Order: sequence, then C-alpha cells, then structure tokens
Amino acid sequence: MLGRCPHRPHRQGLFVNLEPLTAVSPLDGRYRSRVAHLAEHVSEFALIRYRVRVEVEWFVFLAGLDEVAELPSVDTATQEQLHAIWRDFSRQDAATVRAIEARTNHDVKAVEYFVKDKVASIRGLAPHIEFVHFACTSEDINNLAYALMLSDVREQALLRPMRELTGTIGELGESLVDVPMLARTHGQAASPTTVGKELANVAARLRGHIGKLADVALCAKMNGAVGNYNAHLVAFPDVDWPARAREFVEGLALAFNPYTTQIEPHDYIAEFCHAVMRFNQTLLDFDRDVWGYIALGYFRQRKVEGETGSSTMPHKVNPIDFENSEGNLGIANALLGHLADKLPVSRWQRDLSDSTVLRSLGPAFGHCAVAYASAERGIGKLEVDTERLAADLDQSWEVLSEAVQTVLRAVGGKEPYEALKALTRGRRLDREVYLGLLAGLDLTEQQRERLEALTPATYIGAAESLAREATAPQVVVREVAWSDCAEILRAIREEVFIREQDVPVEEEWDGRDDGSRHFLAESDGRPVGTARLLASGQIGRMAVQQPARGLGIGRLLLDAAVKAARQGDYPEIFLEAQTHAVEFYRKAGFRPEGATFMEAGIPHQRMTLD
Repeated sequence: MLGRCPHRPHRQGLFVNLEPLTAVSPLDGRYRSRVAHLAEHVSEFALIRYRVRVEVEWFVFLAGLDEVAELPSVDTATQEQLHAIWRDFSRQDAATVRAIEARTNHDVKAVEYFVKDKVASIRGLAPHIEFVHFACTSEDINNLAYALMLSDVREQALLRPMRELTGTIGELGESLVDVPMLARTHGQAASPTTVGKELANVAARLRGHIGKLADVALCAKMNGAVGNYNAHLVAFPDVDWPARAREFVEGLALAFNPYTTQIEPHDYIAEFCHAVMRFNQTLLDFDRDVWGYIALGYFRQRKVEGETGSSTMPHKVNPIDFENSEGNLGIANALLGHLADKLPVSRWQRDLSDSTVLRSLGPAFGHCAVAYASAERGIGKLEVDTERLAADLDQSWEVLSEAVQTVLRAVGGKEPYEALKALTRGRRLDREVYLGLLAGLDLTEQQRERLEALTPATYIGAAESLAREATAPQVVVREVAWSDCAEILRAIREEVFIREQDVPVEEEWDGRDDGSRHFLAESDGRPVGTARLLASGQIGRMAVQQPARGLGIGRLLLDAAVKAARQGDYPEIFLEAQTHAVEFYRKAGFRPEGATFMEAGIPHQRMTLD
C-alpha cells in the first residue's frame, strides 16, 4: 500500500492573502472581531504612525527653539500642515513607508525619509528637511512611539474594559449581597458568607490592580545615540539639551527619563506588564471560582438559542465563556511575563533583541481583550439558584460549631475548641443534632437563645454590609479631548439636555465644543456625566445621566472643571446655572450675579466663583 508522499508541495497559493480562515494567529482569525479595535494602536500601521508623529513633533519643537536659528520658526498654519502628516496618516502612506524600508532595510530610517518628503512639500520647508530626525538615534523615535502607544492602549483598550468588567462583577455582587452561601476552604464546608460578598472581594481586588496600572509612569528619552547628547552638543553647544529634551518629552504627556543608554531601559514597560498580569491573574481566579460555583449548582447559565454544549450529550450547557477567558488570560500572562523579564535586559549600550519582543505587545493585549470579553459574556448568562444555595446550607449545620466554641471562649469555658472538635469534626449535623449539642453546654440563657436562633443561612457576620461597601460604584473624572470622545460626550448631553429637558438641538450644539476643555465622569468604567470649560472661563454643559444621580458625580465634575480653570489663565470662573441648581453651585463657592434670565426655555442664573 502506497503512503502519502512526504515531499508533496504545500498549496501556498491558497494562504498568501491574510483573512480570518488563513491567519496563523487566532487573534487575526476566529477572534478578529474581538480585537479589531486594537489595530488602531498596536498594528504595524499604528507603530509607523506613532513614529511619524514623533518625527514631526520633534521637527516642530526644534523650529520653536530660538537657539536653533538655522531652523526658522513656523507659523500656526504651517504647524497644522506638519501635524496633518501624522494626523491624516493613511494606509497608502504606511505602504509608502514599507516600500522605502524594502530599499533601506531599516524601518525607522524609512519613516525619516517619508517625513522628509512630506516636509519638503510644505512651502518654505524644503531647505530645512535635514532637521527631520536631527541628532536622533532610531531609539529616540522608537521609545517615544511605544510610550505614546502604551498611553493610548492603557486608556482605550485596557482600563476601559477592565473598569467595565469590574463594574459588571460589582453590580452582580450588589444584587446578591444578602444571598447566603456556604463558604468552602480547602474544598470543605466553612463558615457561611454571601454570594455578593464573594463577588465584592473580586471587584475590590480588580479595582486595586486598575489603580496600579493607571499609576504607572510612561517614560521616554530624547538624548541621542548613547544617552549623552553627543551630537546635539557638537552641533549646538549653547543649547541646554537635557532641559530641552525634558521639555519635549513632557510636552507629549510622558515622563522624562534623563539617564539612559541608547535605549530607554523599559523598566516602566515591565511594571506596566506586571500590573496587567496582576489584574489578569485575579480575573483568572474569578473564572475558576465561577466555574466551580456552576459545577456546584449555585449558578445556572441561561441557554442561548442555537448553541450546542456537547457534540454528543445534548443536555449540556457548558461554562465555555469562563474557560475561554481562563485560557486567553494564561496566554496573555505568558507573553506579558516574557516582556517584563526580557525588555529591561540589553547588552551593553543596546542590542536589537528588544525590537522583536516589543512587537508582541499587541498579541499580549489581544489575548487580554478576548479574555475580558469572554468573562463579560459569561457573567451575562449567570442566574443564581437560591434553592440550591439554601439546600447546601441546610445540610451543613456543623459550620455553626465555630460560633458555639467562640461564645464559650468568651465566657471562659474550659477548652471549648477541643470540646467542639470532639463533637463535630468530620460529622454532618442537622438542626436537631445542633440543638441537642447546645443543650449539653453550660450557657447563660441569653447565650443559649442567641445560639439557638442561629442557622447556617443567618450566620454570615458582616458579609452583607461589607459587600455593599465594596460594590459601591467607583467614579473617575478625567479631562478628555473632544476629538477623541465626542461621540461619548454627545450621547450623554443628548440624553440629558435634548431628550430629557427638551433643549433645542441647534442651541445644544453651539459650535464651541472643538475649542473647549471637556471632562468625562465614568462610574466603574461606564460614561455617566460630562462638563465643559470654555476659553472665557465659563463652566457649562454639566450633565449626569439619571441612573447615576445622587452619587456626588455632579460635584466631582464641577470640582474638576474648577481646578482646571484655576490652573489656567482665565479672566474669571463663572457659570450660568439652571435656577433649580443654584443652591448646588452656591455650596461649591459660586455666588449669584444679576437677575435670572431664560435660555432654551429654562430659567438661568449667572454665578461667579468667589
């Protein structure tokens, strides 16, 4: 019998073009729809665009230095043309860069040549194109590009879904704070808790990890070939290059690292990766616990019409979302762990091994995205089975032995732990046996009544109040750019002003949003409120969605806007309050001025901050 020829040629033509069915990575295959949003930040296109941005911003920065007289300053219109090089960067532009790279065999040099061509096409700048990439090593461009990438990834692709997922777990916990559940330590029956308290524990841990990730300083350098400004000082010896480098880096909202070799040492990326890993590990712990609670029958899963649980056992509804989440978290953490271990290590002043490893940031974050989406979907299918929980508790009266021995300790009983251990260890008790046990103990009438009133379902300590405290929404207010968050801000204002208060559309959209500062309030990652600060110092468009009112979010938004206004150069800080809100603003330090007036059919009062 003839076997298959081991040398049969592969049908390579079938797999040349990338599509979901031919992708090598599942992220670009079956999971593409769940990670497509990451392409804006971590794809090859995105990396090239970030590099182009750094090259352009450095050129603009140099043009603004009086000490570099050889490069004339550029007016506002020319700056806009320069910024458009990266803001309007297209797939065709990226293809052009790749074509240049095919000739140069150097990815950053290809970006430099591309930017030079673009700068040369702007009127009056052709003679000055050698200031593109001036005194830079490739790593000056790269380290800044990756820092900007991680800044965007953190806010858009990590913190947002992390907060939303944590909020989902917290909301589920809040709804179940008073549902008693038998705890298990070492897999054995233990003192009862509530379902909500166990979910609250997870939410509290996740919030802590989110805070750590948000606090990681994203570092960058701009100091030349080996970190000493060698070329800078030869060309322009009178410039304070360390100070100028700090000014440039911090102008990009990054933390300046003054002491480096050719590369920024990536210690902050290791810290960043470890922060994500800790969140992931806690979520993995949650996935496994929920999987176990489903196995115990504490949770049921809603059936989804058309889904199949098993190819041979028709009855099954498997916890596949939590299993998928667990698997992807494992892959993500393996990648993140290698990134954290490898990136801070570089031979002498620099080797290239970090370059190929950095390109795996995208896959690591991609597996995070798949995991978070799967966990979110799995939670959405959960239904608590209170009857199963109650039955489990009612079969475990022995857990009350802890309460009994602790009461005996409090009154000086002789070896109460040992006595209860002898009576209960390894035994299953019911109510009758438990009451009989109490009858043989030397207790006061009050103690006996208290212990006889106990049941496994009521022996939950402070679980309910602790759960309520831990699941309270976490509100974050941050300043955002209209260009980045217009859709979110518009949705909140449309709901509150246009639909709820009947403000005319043409009055709400007054054309002043582009030039204003905006503040967004998020409750557990969900956008719930907004405020606006005009160039005149006027605070307005204060809006909080109805379900989020009463949580102090309006005051947080107002405080954020006032703080920004105080730090800015505004002639005054004022607002035009709806009259029903005058007292709210008065408590924040605003005082009324003049008579009330009508705007959008609603009475208003001008108020100025003292």
